[in-house]
Amino acid sequence: MKFPALIPILLLWLPVIAGGCRMGAPIHVWDPPQLESTVGKRVALSGVSGPAEVVGPLQQQLLDQAPSDPGRQMTLVGAGELQRGSEIQLVSAVDDLPSDLAAASVARRRGMDYVLSGEVVPGRNRSRSGPSDSMLTVSWRLTALNEEHAGGGMPLVVDVNTAVDRYPDLALVGDPLEILNLAMARDTYHLITPWVSRDRVQLEIPYLLPGSADVRRGNLAARGGRWGEAEAIWSQVHERHPTQIAALHNLALAAAAGQDFSRAKKLARKAIRLQPSKLHKRTMVWIEVKQRAYHEAFGLEDPPEGWFVTEAPAIADRADPHETASGSESAAHQP
Repeated sequence: MKFPALIPILLLWLPVIAGGCRMGAPIHVWDPPQLESTVGKRVALSGVSGPAEVVGPLQQQLLDQAPSDPGRQMTLVGAGELQRGSEIQLVSAVDDLPSDLAAASVARRRGMDYVLSGEVVPGRNRSRSGPSDSMLTVSWRLTALNEEHAGGGMPLVVDVNTAVDRYPDLALVGDPLEILNLAMARDTYHLITPWVSRDRVQLEIPYLLPGSADVRRGNLAARGGRWGEAEAIWSQVHERHPTQIAALHNLALAAAAGQDFSRAKKLARKAIRLQPSKLHKRTMVWIEVKQRAYHEAFGLEDPPEGWFVTEAPAIADRADPHETASGSESAAHQP
């Protein structure tokens, strides 16, 4: 075969040699509270209205699952403890439902920052293909007790199948109603404390270039959730073969997986300078969007390097997961 005849073949292989193919990998990142952060605050649970067989266990799960880990710690006080020692009656004499005004008054006297109340939404707890206990809808309301905070409300919907999919440990629970209550309690804390969501990012798969086999080996580790192992492999490849851009790109994602977003952006920008592909640019946007969410979740100041591709925190809400390097798998579902 003559050399000129090889040119079309080389042109066909050039994108594969330079940028490779792509592989999805799961990655966990912090997201800010969906309503308002109550980290370090005291929250009064005034109660949840609805069927006793549902609201009783749900309220107990909320009390049992109150976050205590650093960065998420908050105090949740139940209606019984809130009522103790108070002359104000928390329950309305008309419909036996918690009185928001009374709860707020008692909560203020007890030094609380917020009042959390909920209502099981009737007629929304039956799935089309399952029994009445296969779905649970609760409308939550967070009331701020001072002018510095806004509060807000949001309905949450959980069903047995998606609850087990989001929280695999619930597959060991035999009672469908218990699954719903456990999942609803976890989802409720996503409204008022930082939480970890599961995304998928696009890894780059190189071929033919030096170090490509090792990069692909690192990709398999990342795909299995072993990001530390993957990062060590890609670092060695990048040191030995500085022109291996796929290793550099994937290292940026590994840094993001470790919450080192400043380093992740530095690596992503370097990959863009060497090869300004669409994947590299989307990854850069995704990293900074997640960095903004991380800073918002924990009330951090802007990073020393500043923001490169986002103009305001609201861009995290506008970002289309199909236009970034990842699709978010949110743990809280709205109707």
